Amino acid sequence: MLWRYAKDSVKRKIITRDLTDSLIQLTLSDPDSVMRGRRSRLIAQKKHLKEGFEKLLIRVVYEQMGEEKVVVSAYWARPERYGEDERE
Repeated sequence: MLWRYAKDSVKRKIITRDLTDSLIQLTLSDPDSVMRGRRSRLIAQKKHLKEGFEKLLIRVVYEQMGEEKVVVSAYWARPERYGEDERE
């Protein structure tokens, strides 16, 4: 699976959120769910255990450009905020 960051500034911002390339890769390649976002963007979600927290969601916002996924944002979120059961 091909993917890249839309800009270097996107990558820098995602790194400050304690997300790594491997977590982005995992979320894009094996998401728990994918939903439509604004415009033509998609949001891949994956539950993940973050140290010091209970299960959180990794949400990766991207645009599909042919075979490539172009990441425009990624962040941690509480599962209940997006209708996910955090106990699963």
